[in-house]
Amino acid sequence: MFSAATIPYDPEEQDFTLEELQEHLSASLSVECTLTEWQGFAITIPQVRVETGVPLTIQIEDDPDYVPDDIADLVDRAQGLLSPEWMGVLRRCAAKLEVMEADAPGPELTDDGLAILTAETRLDPSLPEIEAVVIEVARFVGSLAYDNVNDEWLVPEG
Repeated sequence: MFSAATIPYDPEEQDFTLEELQEHLSASLSVECTLTEWQGFAITIPQVRVETGVPLTIQIEDDPDYVPDDIADLVDRAQGLLSPEWMGVLRRCAAKLEVMEADAPGPELTDDGLAILTAETRLDPSLPEIEAVVIEVARFVGSLAYDNVNDEWLVPEG
């Protein structure tokens, strides 16, 4: 599934549960937030569902086999765009929160049954309601967010 926004964070500095994130978002925003799960063939992934105009889910990605490389790529692409302070914050990150469309349709299938993965989403972090959620999540983990849809960084104020 395509991630509309990525929020890198340092799990050694930010020790939290999705329940704590859900409670924070419920208290900070005027949208319904619930705990849910994505069910795969052999895995279950805990998520927070946020009932924005286009409902979204937030999940933790912390697999050491690929997350540090993904974040390093984001840091490389942020060179010259973000302050040295934010670059330092990003370099310490080893986990990320992914923001995705909750009710996105499944992949299309070819005639022979192979999945066609697309990077389409109706979830646009530049929309004020979605941006407010993404910024609040970034604020919660003391980081900033990368808007994958519009190729830009969202930096919380304050």
